[in-house]
Amino acid sequence: MKQFSYIGLLLALFALCGANPAWAASAELEDRVKALEEKLLQESRDFRVYWDNGLNFDSRDKKFKYRIGGRMQYDWAFLDADAALESRFGPQNSGAEARRARLFISGLLYNRVLFKAQYDFAGASPAFKDVFMGLIGVPVVGNMLIGHFQEPFSLEELTSNKYLTFMERSLLFETFNPDRNLGIAFYNQELNHRLFWAAGVFRDTGETPPVTRGGDYALTGRVAGLPWYEEKGRKLLHLGISYSHRKPAAGTIQFRARPEVHLAGSRFVDTGVLLSGDVDQANGEAAVVFGPFSLQGEYSRALLTTPAAPDADLDGFYAHASWFLTGEHRPYKGGSFARLFPRKNFLEGRGIGAWQIAARYSQVDLDDPVAGVRGGFLETLTFGVNWYLNPHTKMMFNYVNADPAAAGELNAYQVRFQVDF
Repeated sequence: MKQFSYIGLLLALFALCGANPAWAASAELEDRVKALEEKLLQESRDFRVYWDNGLNFDSRDKKFKYRIGGRMQYDWAFLDADAALESRFGPQNSGAEARRARLFISGLLYNRVLFKAQYDFAGASPAFKDVFMGLIGVPVVGNMLIGHFQEPFSLEELTSNKYLTFMERSLLFETFNPDRNLGIAFYNQELNHRLFWAAGVFRDTGETPPVTRGGDYALTGRVAGLPWYEEKGRKLLHLGISYSHRKPAAGTIQFRARPEVHLAGSRFVDTGVLLSGDVDQANGEAAVVFGPFSLQGEYSRALLTTPAAPDADLDGFYAHASWFLTGEHRPYKGGSFARLFPRKNFLEGRGIGAWQIAARYSQVDLDDPVAGVRGGFLETLTFGVNWYLNPHTKMMFNYVNADPAAAGELNAYQVRFQVDF
């Protein structure tokens, strides 16, 4: 009898399920939700490929992002040096070079871990550039970078060479700026992206390859901001300061610079190798954008503690002005200048691209007779014309007049063809 009771109960349940469409619909809805969840999970793992100022890949849930890109810069230079200059620095021969030929991959993992690996194949000694990893959204400090990257020092240094107004950075860059080294840094943007700060600890490593070469740690920091910002950056005032405290490897340091012509055969100012203890470097920066017109300048100073002699004091500055004949303005992003977008690209309809004219004066003084440092004095005057065919293609024409004190004169005529992606 119990067996028949169990069978009857099962039959009753089946009858109830069949007689209750709401219950059946609920079960069907649950199956559909599970299928949809599985589909969404699968789609979140899929990647889309698209172009946004470079080749980009990202997952549909935005947790994983990758980018592949690079740049090519080909330079020609025609140099005309007088006899006095060549008698001191040797022949200054005209030439051509692949100034930069870089490839990189960068990305974001789990929307928190970033990375970049960039290599430059140009020149006789290919070199690492940016090779780092980092964390976004670290409590209290904001963001963190670990690896080989540019120290936070100077507006000109932190503006990518893709976006420079002139073919080469000013005399200050090669003379005083620390450029890329191995380190760890923290950075963030505050006050609605109007204040930018970064600070880190580094070791002098250079770029071929990025490994330590001894010496104590260097401390470098920068604070910059926008006290005035209107019309989405068409009008702005940028101010900033940088500071670096360094103890050179093996207790020696050297300051020197080319005359803003990379193909020039010599450095026209050079302190030679100096015995030095601590080195303190400071830099002030300012820039104004007022529609198509802009001004930019920086002042750098280095104080060297030298054994058995008074401390040495070396400095330099530059100032440049530019004007877009076609009405564009210099774009600004994250504490430095960024990519320009012409109003109309070349050969699109009647577009002629963007045209910019510019002039710059630079000088460095590496003489300090009291401290026994005689590196020389150099001033340069540069005039430039830039043609932006589109946001990723540019031609640059520079004339440079270099005048080292009591050592003749150099006139250089340069042109660059640039593509980045």
